[in-house]
Amino acid sequence: MKILSAKLAVIAFTAVSAIGCAGANLREAVDELTREREDLQRRNSMLEGQLAASEARASALEREVSAKRASTKDDGGDVELPAGLREKGVGLRQRGGDTVLDLPSDVFFASGSATLSKDGGRTLAQVIDLVKKSAHQSMIRVEGHADSDPIRRTRSKYHCNWELSFQRAHAVVHFMIEKGIDPRQLACDCYGEYQPQDPRNKARNRRVEIVISRGP
Repeated sequence: MKILSAKLAVIAFTAVSAIGCAGANLREAVDELTREREDLQRRNSMLEGQLAASEARASALEREVSAKRASTKDDGGDVELPAGLREKGVGLRQRGGDTVLDLPSDVFFASGSATLSKDGGRTLAQVIDLVKKSAHQSMIRVEGHADSDPIRRTRSKYHCNWELSFQRAHAVVHFMIEKGIDPRQLACDCYGEYQPQDPRNKARNRRVEIVISRGP
């Protein structure tokens, strides 16, 4: 009988010990989860603060960009072509961030020539007045273009379309300087027949482009 009582006591002690161990492990697990929750809450608060700061910076940047756009609206970004120039065939378009004035060569130069005609000079003077109002401190590129026809009548003077297109752009640059454009704003380039506007319309390809740069 005593032996049975002793065995029961051992079993009871073992059971109590097991429950005690399980309870301790459970408390440790609960404490660990509590710490993890508190850590996540702190991280969430930190991320919310960072997000609010980023949103504030983005809003400030948007206001700055809008202000800059408003201040440069008259700096060639809102060029309006007078009806008289449109009637002469002068075109106006945007190319990326640049404003491009298309000057058809047939209006400004005789065939195969890089000398401005009298009427072409008068028309170009009107174009330059528009550029002065629009460009301000922007860089201005004058680009010469030609059609694909080989030069015949004036070949002794202009060896190829590259040369003719450059000399026409060069003539426009010099006229612009004479009319008061700062030469430090000007650049001159040529493309011959290799950048046509319309492969089916040679008259459109014979042109000088005045490009008002809007880049940095």
